Amino acid sequence: MAAENIRPIQPYQEDEEIHLGPLWNSIKDSFKYLLRKWYWLFAWMAAFALLAWGYTIWYGKKYIATGTFAVQGQNAQNTLLGTALQFAGSVGIGTSSHSQGYDNNFFATLMQSQRVIKEAMLQKAVCFNKEDLLANHYITLYHWREGTLLHKGWKKDPHLKDFTFKNTDLVQLSPLEDSILTVIYSNIEDNNLVVTYDAASPFNTATFNTRDMDFSRNAMKKLIDISASYYMDNIYRLSRENLSLADRRLDSIANALRRTDYTVASMRDITNNLIQQKGALQLNAAQRNQSLLSTQYTSAINNLELAKVTLLSDAPILQIIDDPTFSTALSFVSLPLALIIGSILGFFFGSIYLIVSRTVKESNRKIKERMHLYEEQMKHQGSATA
Repeated sequence: MAAENIRPIQPYQEDEEIHLGPLWNSIKDSFKYLLRKWYWLFAWMAAFALLAWGYTIWYGKKYIATGTFAVQGQNAQNTLLGTALQFAGSVGIGTSSHSQGYDNNFFATLMQSQRVIKEAMLQKAVCFNKEDLLANHYITLYHWREGTLLHKGWKKDPHLKDFTFKNTDLVQLSPLEDSILTVIYSNIEDNNLVVTYDAASPFNTATFNTRDMDFSRNAMKKLIDISASYYMDNIYRLSRENLSLADRRLDSIANALRRTDYTVASMRDITNNLIQQKGALQLNAAQRNQSLLSTQYTSAINNLELAKVTLLSDAPILQIIDDPTFSTALSFVSLPLALIIGSILGFFFGSIYLIVSRTVKESNRKIKERMHLYEEQMKHQGSATA
């Protein structure tokens, strides 16, 4: 009996072919279903529009100060430097073309260093209609004293409620000032300052963005100025000190050589009519000293001139292409555009949710119907067998 009820499965049946009619009917049913559930779509669109409105409030207005700069190194093509190198070569002074690496990458990295950023924050500028250190303005800008919804304010801490930066020198900072300045540096690196270096581009671009236009401009301006003066204030000054040391050494050798020349001349006058050669021993020693000092003097002159030429050739020039004072842009999110985009996203995700939900419900209903039909068939077969 059971064998007679088994029906062979045809490998290819007409019902298994793909028909466009049922597919089109399914699309129309889904569209009609969305129209019937219009209030759910409206709720999704309203929810996403509300999220977009909240995003515009959170983003607010940001002022992005941009500074574009390039490093132009001295080279032999420069007329003044080329003349100096030719003169040095004509008198037998060897010149070196060794580059110190003061290029765009050097200054891009320098601008992001702790020293430059901290020194910039200890500079005075006018923000919020008040002249003060940029570090104090930064504390005011981010409401560190009053606090926010996510961060507790300093007014609840007795050690910080009356805190302000007073020292303008990194060496003179107190431990508390140094700690807070380090926190400011970390926040600037993470949230405010972006320096872009591209080896294929002749320019570097740095941006500083905050919610205050004056602060963004002044901070970016100070960073560029300190980076530009770093070479002249530190490396160039050290080279000048070494050059002065070489100059003083040259004067010392020149004075010793003059004294030796006088000694040699005096010894020659004394030994002019000597017959015994042992009387000229002191003269010979003085002449050796004279020859040695002459050699040292010539070498010192060469080293001094070489140091001058090297100092001139290694001094880079930082050219400011875009001054942040005149290249500050306002960045904000347009509310109408945000609401439109939010509504479109709400409609899209709401439609997907409703269609998937309907598909899952239909699938569960069909599974229940099949299970019910299967149970009915089993009961029927069982009664027939009995």
